[in-house]
Amino acid sequence: MILMLGTWSSHTQYQTYLLAKLKELLGIQSKSIEDFTTSILKMWCMNLDPMRCVVAPLFSDTGRPSNRQPEIMRLLILMADQRERDIDKWLKTVAATPLFLALVGLEAHELPGASTLRDFISRLWQGEKPNPMQPPSSRPKEKFGKEKQPPKRPGIIAQLCREAKKGEIFGGVPEYFLQALFTQIALKPSALLGLLGDTQRLKVSADGSCVESHANPRGRKACSCKERCGCDRRFADPEAKWGWDSYHERSFYGYTMYALSTHNARLGLDLPIYLRFVDANQFDGVSLIEAFSHARSLYEDFLRFDALLADAAHDNYATYDLLRHFKVRPFIDLNPRNGGETPKPQNVQLSRNGIPVCPDGHEMVNWGFERNKFRTKFRAPCVLGRVAYCPYSDICCPTPYGKTVYLRHADDLRLLTPVPRGSDEWKAIYNERTAAERVNNRILTDYRLEHPQRRGKKTLAFFAFLNAINVHLDAMVKSGSVHLDFLAA
Repeated sequence: MILMLGTWSSHTQYQTYLLAKLKELLGIQSKSIEDFTTSILKMWCMNLDPMRCVVAPLFSDTGRPSNRQPEIMRLLILMADQRERDIDKWLKTVAATPLFLALVGLEAHELPGASTLRDFISRLWQGEKPNPMQPPSSRPKEKFGKEKQPPKRPGIIAQLCREAKKGEIFGGVPEYFLQALFTQIALKPSALLGLLGDTQRLKVSADGSCVESHANPRGRKACSCKERCGCDRRFADPEAKWGWDSYHERSFYGYTMYALSTHNARLGLDLPIYLRFVDANQFDGVSLIEAFSHARSLYEDFLRFDALLADAAHDNYATYDLLRHFKVRPFIDLNPRNGGETPKPQNVQLSRNGIPVCPDGHEMVNWGFERNKFRTKFRAPCVLGRVAYCPYSDICCPTPYGKTVYLRHADDLRLLTPVPRGSDEWKAIYNERTAAERVNNRILTDYRLEHPQRRGKKTLAFFAFLNAINVHLDAMVKSGSVHLDFLAA
């Protein structure tokens, strides 16, 4: 099987080749070398040797050998570094630029064709080819304002948490090999260089970002019907779905990129550690359980998660219970819809037995413990026939069901966190959550993931991972882990 990988240049061989080429170019293109210093440093320090064991299972043990796989990967990573969208245009640019050829590690006549690069991208993607013929769909009319789109199935988060506690890692994802390459090429080297901080007590920020597909959400008519009809249409991006962008308060057509990130305060670095592409209408609370469980399993040999930092969309008891099971400290903002911050509601008096009393001084009736919300429900005694007469019944109980009061318990996982909620320590750690937003902005905006005419889950996910690799390479350069001293060697 290894023979089918054909010609494979090691990282040492590549650095020797690049050093010789840079010396040749130094006298005639010194300005270009100065302009592309960061790109040179990134390619110099990026070791693609671990890539071999990752991609080997993707190649047959018979047939014609597949040559120059490290050079193809380097060519695509450099393409993302240069913010180029079109593969055909990029190959022409590289062929006409001696410095780019040197950084890739190829001569002009050795450059692969565009079809070879597209085949490489498809080979790394484990998803099934979607059927382009789909029923027509329209933009959803429902709006959610600044709130995230709620889960489609009530109770799904609790169900996923139960599965995660039993050992489910939710690892069957199309981007499996992209995650493996990202781990070997970027994440592990960053961990070894100390760019992630304390890898045995890692604080992880979680957040989802909208990734728009620039395909037509209405599809293209494929039938011969002259009138408006419900026949299947041909979609350029059949896997894309409608979702809700709570930041811009509008619907969007595409996917959600759910990312786990970390912040290194000492070096001032924000780095992605895990990416997962999900449907645009998938709730962030669901994505967290899948992503966090998979990441813990994927990185168990070199990373230990100590804390999770997330926004109010992740505020639910099942998630707190799962984090306690994983021995991970939660730093999650409270969602006002899930109840207040104190165990006892304001303006509620308690009897000496710790039971709420009604305005007339009678103890309210215990109506059971809600285990999924860690609270006990109490109802007004007058509507249940426990009190013959109450002068406040019209004011206190305007509905037939009567007044209800909820008391939260001392073991409330949501309100009584390991680090006291609202304390200076809690606020200082939670402030690092913005690392997730900065990382997502780097991948989507700085590296132009949402470039016009870029569509399809496979293409968007592939270049998102290339952008994430570039973010790590930028951090290596910024931290001073690699230098230009080799030019003087």
